[in-house]
Amino acid sequence: MALEKFDRLEEGLGRLLFSFETLQTENIELRDALGAKGLEVEALKEKVARLEEEKLHVRKKVDTLLSRLDGLIQSA
Repeated sequence: MALEKFDRLEEGLGRLLFSFETLQTENIELRDALGAKGLEVEALKEKVARLEEEKLHVRKKVDTLLSRLDGLIQSA
């Protein structure tokens, strides 16, 4: 009877340790994935900033061209 209890305890501890190791591995994988996503987010932020800069530059060029065109139309 007492031996059965120890066997059940050993079995329960084995399952518990297996679950712990599985969760540890999953935790490491999730941390790695989170780190990769963080790098991806930073890269996307940089890309958005570059695109905003480019948009501003294009807008300035278009405004300049429109002003020149307006000048040509008025002088004609």
